Amino acid sequence: MKRIIYIISMFAMIGQLVGQELKTTALQHFNNQEWKEAAKNYSKYLKKNNGDSSDWYNLAFSKTQLSQYTDAIKYYKEARKRNYPAPFIVIGLSKAYALSNDQQSMFATLEEGAKNGLGAYKLLKTDPVFSQYQNSPEFVNILNKVELNAYPCLGNQNYRHFDFWLGEWDVMVNGRKVGDNSITMPTGGCAIHENYTTAGNYAGQSINFYDPIDKKWHQHWVGSGGDVYNYLETKREEGLLQFESKFMNPNGNISLSRLTFTLNPDGTVRQLFENSNDNGKTWTPAFDGLYVRKK
Repeated sequence: MKRIIYIISMFAMIGQLVGQELKTTALQHFNNQEWKEAAKNYSKYLKKNNGDSSDWYNLAFSKTQLSQYTDAIKYYKEARKRNYPAPFIVIGLSKAYALSNDQQSMFATLEEGAKNGLGAYKLLKTDPVFSQYQNSPEFVNILNKVELNAYPCLGNQNYRHFDFWLGEWDVMVNGRKVGDNSITMPTGGCAIHENYTTAGNYAGQSINFYDPIDKKWHQHWVGSGGDVYNYLETKREEGLLQFESKFMNPNGNISLSRLTFTLNPDGTVRQLFENSNDNGKTWTPAFDGLYVRKK
């Protein structure tokens, strides 16, 4: 009896070793993008072994590369049952559906993914498989949802409050141009970047952002003359944002600066700097500029 159990155990061990060798070989072919051999070895392995989610996903991906889309769809679903990361399954399935001309299933898969947090915005925008759908209303609707998943700041009004300052501007004082300012929004919409230049030596940059911890806007400015301001929001209304910051004046004394942006009805923006040497009891105008959009 012991001998029989031993023999059975030996056969089981041999089977496991053979299976592991097939899996290792399949993965090597997969990593080398040898799709036909990868698919063949994964198929042999999975006929006798349950496999993990990555085995089923790699088989599905290999089948997609071989244009065997029906098999690919079936194996992506097997990987999903075994909890392979959902975003990869959604993209894999939707591409297989698209390549097999099943638009309805492709849209349904992407829509479900978008509702569950899919954030593959750049991939959906640039992958050649989806290029023919970029102007489709269904695809655009999905793409908008995926964009908000990828970049949640775009859909949060706290982060959008200062958008009235975005643009390319001529900076005017009393009707005379004193500088150029380029106000841009980096990818994701969680910040606003300022790049100010003049015809003379002076230039400067700032990063502006809403902080969800203190629930205030911040502006960090550094000028070419060594001037540094760390502004913190003190007032926020529709079309208005005001900051205050300590700063060091040319004499080395610490003063207080107040910076107010106001959107005017004609689309121009007023930027008012005021200084205080008595801790905010009184304020003196230091710069009163008008931002006019470049034509």
